[in-house]
Amino acid sequence: MRNIKIYKTALYTGVMLLLVSITSCKKEFLEVTPTQQINAKDAFSSGAKIQAAMTGIYDLTTFSGYTNNMLLSADVKGNDVMVVSGSANYNRFVAQYQFIETVNNSDVGNWWEYSYKVISNANQFVQYIPDAPISDALKTEYLAEARALRAYTYFWLVRWFAQPYTVNPEGLGVPILKKPLLPTEVSPSRDKIKDVYAFIIDDLKYAETNLPTNRTSIYRMSTAAIQGILARVYLTMGNWTEASRYAKLARAAKPLSTAAALLTGFNNPTSEWIYAINVRTDDNQGFLAVSSFYDPYNVGYSSFRVTDDFFNSFAAIDERKKQFLVKSSPTAAASTATYRRRGEGYLINKFDFTTTNANNQVLVRSSEMYLIEAEAEARLGNEPAAKQALLAIQQRAGVATAVSANTGDALIEEILLERNKELYGEGHKFFDLLRTKKGVNRTGSTVHWKIVNFPSGDNRLVSPIPQSELDANPVLKPQQNPGY
Repeated sequence: MRNIKIYKTALYTGVMLLLVSITSCKKEFLEVTPTQQINAKDAFSSGAKIQAAMTGIYDLTTFSGYTNNMLLSADVKGNDVMVVSGSANYNRFVAQYQFIETVNNSDVGNWWEYSYKVISNANQFVQYIPDAPISDALKTEYLAEARALRAYTYFWLVRWFAQPYTVNPEGLGVPILKKPLLPTEVSPSRDKIKDVYAFIIDDLKYAETNLPTNRTSIYRMSTAAIQGILARVYLTMGNWTEASRYAKLARAAKPLSTAAALLTGFNNPTSEWIYAINVRTDDNQGFLAVSSFYDPYNVGYSSFRVTDDFFNSFAAIDERKKQFLVKSSPTAAASTATYRRRGEGYLINKFDFTTTNANNQVLVRSSEMYLIEAEAEARLGNEPAAKQALLAIQQRAGVATAVSANTGDALIEEILLERNKELYGEGHKFFDLLRTKKGVNRTGSTVHWKIVNFPSGDNRLVSPIPQSELDANPVLKPQQNPGY
């Protein structure tokens, strides 16, 4: 089931949904072990099977070639993080770093394939939940959760495979699938970017209204998670008023962690985690976890570095600069920790890689919400509010005790720099460059081994629709992104 047309055929006979064994009613929703797959319609024949089917959607997102890969690619395609040259890491992320992806690139193929797997499975809930043998309240809750997952997935898709909303909202986005397709139905073509975003917002607002507000697990969609995603979507669209409003809502019950918590490896939840992927040992991510590529000790792939310019953007007193302190070995004394360069750039110790395969991955946290609020308020001209939101991040980092003296564009640039320093390695930089119309410019760098200068709107900043999809869905062939 690799593409839309094949999904359509499979859906006719019942798309296969991951089913998991329910071993204990006391176990967390996402702590069950995948064991088999079942026919979609049968998956909605009992409460236990419905719960298992929902777990199956979340389980799809833990595939190492999907969410992890997108997070890593979104940083290495920017200008702060690089992948080392040579073949020491089996050339992983080298194509993304150099912007030489082709229609047969397996990573790009996974982004498309697994996104539509998630969407396809979410659409089964839209199709079958109304007739499921559960209470109306549970039907509404499951439908809201499925639509939230569908929206979040479309948000990834439209940013990879289309121009930014702020560049051309009338341009071609990605195909919108609102329900399972039958073989007799016409294969979908690409919808406009603005229509994809409207669909995303509609799904998220439905979910915000209908999900129970008492959910506490950060590993499932919650009201706060949905509000955080809405804040990010509106920021991407340039809707500053709604971006700020939703950022405040999302962080309301999630206070910032301590500065010390920023140095504990980003593997276990802190007070500010809003939404995250719960990676179990049986997910077998192994060395393909995000932390593996940032690992400074050659335990993982250890192939990502930050540039000298980015490293030097951290003040000496910045607590986050300690994320670059690396000991002489993983078991060496703390006194051996120092800033270390290897290859083209500085080693990174922000993420703790564990070989147990259980490397949880944060996707939304309160720090981002403060920075969204700061940027949005600054662009609205409400600088006092912007400075207060920015100060919350800077105070924790130990770099400021009073609000910024900057105004206008200088304040916005300060906020964007703070965003870089706070969120690097979490899958934001490339998309920030796109939405702010800066493009990707590495000219003048003395450490990047691939110099590029792609202005905003350049076709090379958009990924190709995979060849396998074009072969299976001919209607998309004339809609391939330019240059591929």
